[in-house]
Amino acid sequence: MDSASGHSGAPIRQALKAVRDGGTVLVQNAYAPRVVLSVPLRDVFRRSITLRGSFSYCRADGHDDFRDAIDAIAKGGEWAALMTRDRFPLGEVLRGLAALNNEVRHRPFKVLLTSDT
Repeated sequence: MDSASGHSGAPIRQALKAVRDGGTVLVQNAYAPRVVLSVPLRDVFRRSITLRGSFSYCRADGHDDFRDAIDAIAKGGEWAALMTRDRFPLGEVLRGLAALNNEVRHRPFKVLLTSDT
């Protein structure tokens, strides 16, 4: 999830609701200073969720998160196909988020939002 607007805890709560038990929520970017997030940590621990932060496309130790991600997708293969498979027009963002919560075997790994046109 990207918290670029950073003024509400709603995105992280939605991400924690959508992630599978044992999954990882990556919070990319930063919240505004002094924002207090009310996140049920007991549920995070009980469900064995990994909560990880990445600030503004981190560039450290010879890596650039954004460039590394583009390179991985450009190489193609099964991983790239999985990352780009489930596409929803921006106008259907709620349907895309609902798909993440489906209790089906082949629910999306992630949802890619595309232009409505």
